[in-house]
Amino acid sequence: MSKLTDLSNALRDTVAHAEKGVLPIHQAANGVTTGIVFDEHHIVTTARAIEPDAPLEVGLAKERVPATFVGADPASDLAVLRVERALTPLSHADDAELGPGHLVVAVSHGSRGTRARLGIVSRVGGSWHLPGGLRLARYFETDILPTPELTGSALVDASGALVGINAVGPGRGSLVTLPVAALASVVQAIAQHGRVRRAKLGVALQRVELPAKAAARLGARHGLIVLGVAEGGPAEQAGVLVGDILLAVGGAKVERVEELQALLDESRIDAETSVELHRAGAEATLQLRPVAR
Repeated sequence: MSKLTDLSNALRDTVAHAEKGVLPIHQAANGVTTGIVFDEHHIVTTARAIEPDAPLEVGLAKERVPATFVGADPASDLAVLRVERALTPLSHADDAELGPGHLVVAVSHGSRGTRARLGIVSRVGGSWHLPGGLRLARYFETDILPTPELTGSALVDASGALVGINAVGPGRGSLVTLPVAALASVVQAIAQHGRVRRAKLGVALQRVELPAKAAARLGARHGLIVLGVAEGGPAEQAGVLVGDILLAVGGAKVERVEELQALLDESRIDAETSVELHRAGAEATLQLRPVAR
């Protein structure tokens, strides 16, 4: 056989292997969507594609088995389902070894069955804050044409190992893949508790440019001005005032709301945390205890 035929057969085997861990989810209200096996009993899918109160079934081989909605996280758009049958998760790719030019395949499910799309990694992105505050150390972009049905699908490498979950990046014009290892803590929290717990300060904020002298002294161009303070919340109890500019939380600078949200994870709930402010031309440090959002 030719090398091209060998490559074709290898890609066919890659997709066949991926199908063990990439399953169709059936729901009358939303048709068929893609689910990715996370562990022996849990499946991850995109939250927007699931109706929590409607019956769910997962396709296994030639049969459908009932699935239970466990919970969802709107910030990451992930939902977790539970199946009482034993499932087979895919091995995770070493995303540190994945770079531009590597072959990858997007595997999804629709009403007409499995769909596979071949592409290459076109770019490895650095740190990225998702809406809602989830921070990823890296993400991947491919040359696969982004389409709505690929949201929540799986990206696998040439061996069939799972790279991550695909999302259509708004305004990026490319398919963005969120590494599955980076999402593990979110999925585990949903699987165990039905949701992801996050902390809050009890303030309304907006990004602003710092005065020149303050920016030079602090080594930051922006801060977060306090537009409102929740009555009885952690910020009010600590003495935060409308007009204060938030500079850092727990010693970490915050120049964007997304950066603050990423800092306010479950570990901050009820934990004493320092808040650095710019107030009336001077800096101040307060102590507060964020509460569960």
